[in-house]
Formats: sequence, C-alpha cells, structure tokens
Amino acid sequence: MSLDPAVQAVVDKGRIVRLDLIRFDIPGKTVGYHRGGRPYTYNGLTYLPNRYLQMGGASSALGIAVTTRTIVFSNIPVADPDDAIAQLENYNYPNAPVIISHLAGDPDTDEVLGVLASTIYEIDQVRYNKGALTGSERTLTLSIDLQPPGRSARGTTGAKRSQAEQQFDNLASDTFFEYAATIGSMPEEWGQR
Repeated sequence: MSLDPAVQAVVDKGRIVRLDLIRFDIPGKTVGYHRGGRPYTYNGLTYLPNRYLQMGGASSALGIAVTTRTIVFSNIPVADPDDAIAQLENYNYPNAPVIISHLAGDPDTDEVLGVLASTIYEIDQVRYNKGALTGSERTLTLSIDLQPPGRSARGTTGAKRSQAEQQFDNLASDTFFEYAATIGSMPEEWGQR
C-alpha cells in the first residue's frame, strides 16, 4: 500500500500528528471514539472523546487460530445512556464491524492530510470489569477482542460460520452454505436425483 503524496511528504519530514479513530458499526447504532478531549467530526461521523482508550496490541496465532487484537475502554461513565460502549449489551454486537483508522495531520494547523492506515475487524468477545462507586457514578472498564472479518481470518482454514458470511465474502446471491446450519443434524440431498 502506498501513501498519498501529501501524507508521504509530512512523514518524510517527520512532522505529523497522528489521530487514532475507532468506528463501531453495531446493528442499530454507528458510533466512533478517539483519544482527544472533545468531539471530532471526520467523514460525516462525530467521534466521541475517550481519553482512556488503549489501542491494544495484536496477538498472533498458529495453526487454524486467527490473530486477534484487543482494545480497552476504561472509566466509561455508565450513567450516559447515549454512550454505546457503556450500553453495549443492549445491542447485537457479536461480529459487528469495527474500523480502526490512523490519520496523519499537520501539527501546525491540525488539518487532516490523509490516512496512514485503516483496518477492519469484527467484535469477537467483550469482557467487563466494573470499577468502584464514586459518589453516585460507577465507572466501567471493558476489553473488546477483535478478529479479522470473514475470509481474511478463515481463508486458509476453509471454515465459514454462516450463509451471510459467505455472501459477504462473495456474491449476495451465493447460496452455497444454504444448508450449513442443518447438515449435521438432518440429511440433505446433493447433486442429481
């Protein structure tokens, strides 16, 4: 992958500001977060501030296991009903797309010059750790394990989870895995009769 010439020029000069953005496309809600102190709008989505966001690292795997990445949110105010991360259990979040982007900016003007890198993941699992009660508010720390989506994660293993995943990776009209959910428990006829 090559960088945009404007981005490459500031990278070569060594004078860039990096802005990390995380976008969750949870069914029923799209929300974004960044590590700044105030809301930030990029590509039409307002990213909410979360100064405690940890981008986490990737853990590699051998064999048929996939490489995962864990991101951590801490000190989330659980009293805010509009905070999707604090209310994550109210959504159907498993396998929801998550896009992590790293933008390059000009340190003098804070103008975004382009994208350094962008990666798509799916939510694999979420782990919760509630903090102590402070006054009338409790804080929440949660770790979200991410994995690469669809074929990129399981392309070498041949494992698919559903018809929808097959259609996402291939064609919307692909019906190859139509009977995948029942084949283990009900005999299905294949081919000519």
